[in-house]
Amino acid sequence: MSSKAVSINTVPGYVDKPGSDDQQYLSELLHKRLIDPKRAAIAKRATQAKENVRKGRCKTGSAKDLRSDLNG
Repeated sequence: MSSKAVSINTVPGYVDKPGSDDQQYLSELLHKRLIDPKRAAIAKRATQAKENVRKGRCKTGSAKDLRSDLNG
């Protein structure tokens, strides 16, 4: 595989050339590359949330409890 950089505008032309299996693979590859950073960010936020719970920085309760806390 060549490491030559191509313009984003030329990619659709390359996608039209391969067979449908290659097009499906490319679609799945791009989809995964877009999702992976989001998944990592969610995992990081979950770790932070667990740490906040562990340190007692969070409270549990119902929506009614939340409204009571917000309204004083």
